[in-house]
Amino acid sequence: MYKIGFAVTGSFCSMNDMLEVLKQVCQHYDVEVFITPHVHQLDTRFYTHEELEEKIKEITHKDIHTTIQEAEVYGPKPQLDAVLVYPCDATTLNKIDLGINDNCVTMLVKSCLRNQIPIVLGVYSNDILSNSGVHLFSLFNKKNFYFVPMFQDDYQRKPQSMIAAKDKVLDTLHFALKHQQNQPFLLGYRKI
Repeated sequence: MYKIGFAVTGSFCSMNDMLEVLKQVCQHYDVEVFITPHVHQLDTRFYTHEELEEKIKEITHKDIHTTIQEAEVYGPKPQLDAVLVYPCDATTLNKIDLGINDNCVTMLVKSCLRNQIPIVLGVYSNDILSNSGVHLFSLFNKKNFYFVPMFQDDYQRKPQSMIAAKDKVLDTLHFALKHQQNQPFLLGYRKI
């Protein structure tokens, strides 16, 4: 069975989607979960950090990795077949593109790239069609990066916003494990 690093970043409005995707991924793969400091420490209008971590543990029945030190060991001793960052917020996307390594998730990505492990990004961003778009398309052209197909979620109120299609995650992982991008990548508009 393939082993997947499931990395969670601070797109807090998408945590229900994340929990749904985590359940699906756990049905098909052995999963280790990694979270950013914001996910680990911040309470939001959606969940307290304790509630969210408890829900993750109920699904995985495993501890959650929260530190750079815990993520770093996945480079020298390859233990994962792929990494899925879901949701991948714009800040994390931009840091990954620029090689910035300052938390558990960015360290995991950097460590795994060392071994040519596929990195799958499920982007949720209100500015992906403006400020953060340059980083998305930069990574799209770099080796070992793959993207969950995306769609505009509210083009009238948030015209620069796009989110990953949660129903495309498993197919995207399947393709990424063969070092292929799931297509089509841009899905237009979907009402959510």
